Amino acid sequence: MSYNILCQKLIRRDLFKYASKSSLRMKPRKERVAREIRHLNPDIMCLQEVGTEEWYQTFEPQLKSSGYESRIYQSLRKAHGVSISWKTDRFHIVDTVQLAMDSSLEVCGEKLSTDNVALITVLRMVPGPRSGTSGDTLPEDNDDSSGVIVSSTHLFWRPTACFERLQQQIALLGALDTMKKKYPGYPVISCGDYNTTPDDAGYDLMTKSRPVSLSEFQFDNLFPRHSENFNKADESSDDSDGSDDKTSKHVGSKSTSTSSGSLVSYANIASIGTDAETDELRRKRRRLEKEAQRAEELLQNDTRRVQTLVETFQKSFQPMRSCYGTYADLDPSYRTTQWDGEPIFTNYTAWKGTLDYIFYTPQCGLEVRQVMSLPTVDSMKPGLPNEVFGSDHVSILARFDFKPANSTLI
Repeated sequence: MSYNILCQKLIRRDLFKYASKSSLRMKPRKERVAREIRHLNPDIMCLQEVGTEEWYQTFEPQLKSSGYESRIYQSLRKAHGVSISWKTDRFHIVDTVQLAMDSSLEVCGEKLSTDNVALITVLRMVPGPRSGTSGDTLPEDNDDSSGVIVSSTHLFWRPTACFERLQQQIALLGALDTMKKKYPGYPVISCGDYNTTPDDAGYDLMTKSRPVSLSEFQFDNLFPRHSENFNKADESSDDSDGSDDKTSKHVGSKSTSTSSGSLVSYANIASIGTDAETDELRRKRRRLEKEAQRAEELLQNDTRRVQTLVETFQKSFQPMRSCYGTYADLDPSYRTTQWDGEPIFTNYTAWKGTLDYIFYTPQCGLEVRQVMSLPTVDSMKPGLPNEVFGSDHVSILARFDFKPANSTLI
């Protein structure tokens, strides 16, 4: 199960104008979320936007009383984090990794500029009777085929930050690969709010066979957003003679005052003479040439940065599968023309779209048996959270057949 439960400290009335007061208050909201968790009763659960107060006051005690053990991890600069919980009668933890995706981490030679986290746990199945069998036992505790690697993450939220999210995906997959080498034969289940829609480059690189051919739209969206500012002139360096365009200049018997950012009309040029025309246009030509040079250098550098990330992703990591990758075929009401397979939304607010995923590696005998159906649109109107659902995201859940252990995971 993966579920972004909406941290209380992130709620602002202007973001949820349609919501009732009771649907936004902490106490009824967390009760709805806790009730949903109890009803679904997953073996493994990954939560995102877990507020510190809600976790220690409500969720952790309730989960513990329901037979779960948990781990939580958050940035020191945020009021929320991610968690992984598992039933202790099914699993015990053998390893864990806390991944800080901030300036302390480098990807492809660049320090990350974000402040997100991921949590990875390695869970081993507890020997005991198998479901649906009599007297049969799971593999012994030291059997490498009887465990699973699970991650929970919440990637950078800004819609235009595809570059930063791709850096984070590479960091997460690199950490998961390290654990796969340490625990060979263990499949991976990677859950979370990836803040990535199915038409983004990050989704295709995550799920499609190599080589992945990105569209021009996808590639362009990967460019770092700082490039939006490359047209801003550095006025202090444009004039080598140290002059200031905003001061009055006298040419013959005429006087004029111009701004360095203004345009010179042909009528003004004719009125102040050829000398003024040459002087003014020379400065503007130098300014435009410098701006064009800066823009070209920045474009070439950003193109190299994006190409490096994409090539690293494709060469270093094998594609995973999304549990809900064909959901629209099962429930046509969730079909969209924007992308194939994935549901039209897992986040239902003023903005609606799919951001949440359960990715997995099928190579190690892990197969999806079922996925949980998503709520009807009518039950979510006018938006989430509401009097039924406690978060602005819906929960997603998959049932796996785990062949090495001849068992079923929820």
